[in-house]
Amino acid sequence: MIIIRTKSIAKCDCLRLVVSLILILQAVMVMAQSPITIKYHLLFADVSVFNSGLRCTSQAMIDTGASVCVIDSTYAVDSCRIKGEQVNATVGNTRGKNINTSYVYVDSITFGGVVYTKVRCCLVDLVGKLQQFAPKFIVGGEVLKKDLWCYDLKGYTLQRYLCVPKNVVATIKWERYADAALNHIYFEGKIGGKKTRILFDTGAIRNEVTSTFDLTPTEKINIQSANVAKTLIREEVGLCKNVPVELSKYILNLDFIKPNKGGARFPLINSDFLQGKKWMLDYKRRRLLILGSD
Repeated sequence: MIIIRTKSIAKCDCLRLVVSLILILQAVMVMAQSPITIKYHLLFADVSVFNSGLRCTSQAMIDTGASVCVIDSTYAVDSCRIKGEQVNATVGNTRGKNINTSYVYVDSITFGGVVYTKVRCCLVDLVGKLQQFAPKFIVGGEVLKKDLWCYDLKGYTLQRYLCVPKNVVATIKWERYADAALNHIYFEGKIGGKKTRILFDTGAIRNEVTSTFDLTPTEKINIQSANVAKTLIREEVGLCKNVPVELSKYILNLDFIKPNKGGARFPLINSDFLQGKKWMLDYKRRRLLILGSD
């Protein structure tokens, strides 16, 4: 009798442990939330940089068009006291321009309640280039790919998931290209009926086609334009309105700007088409998932 009761208690304890673990996992999924702010069509969330015993927190831009994290060079030195060894590097951007810079490894950052250690960050004069649009920190693909992040652009929250949920209503797969930059996301799709490679760039204020793309603008507009390789300027571009776009089986209409010369290497779209939706990026399986109601 004693043995039977002991086994019964052991089974009961085991069951309690399993239930407790499930509850803990569910709690972790709910707790790992942070607010998202949208400014200038860009996504921002708080990031804390920990280095040499200091903690500096700012609103960082979430940028799928950035291969790695980027920190403003003045903010890095004056506020974060980053004085580690700087490694010289030449990096490109989505405009096909190379810039000479350097990078460092910060002790750690906290993004969405998750701590990432020894994070590589390129040092760039963001304020000098982007001026009033400049963040102090950019969260790039090297961090974004490490977890399943759900972007709720209806409730404006950022949440880490431990696995893909069951309420997926649409899947947009991205392709692997030999000439693609590190951690970049390229969809195979159609713009205005023309098959093309499309960069998904949440760090872009506007959707854009290349200057040579076979699409005729309906009007001309003046915009402010800048990137990490070019200081903020005003320029005239073409505007192509209500253009049909196909991404896998996902069909929608978007507006695009078309520069007179230069511009992006490939057509790009930002996160505007995902406004009001919940979606996540699954870097391991190379797919963007649009989620339905919980």
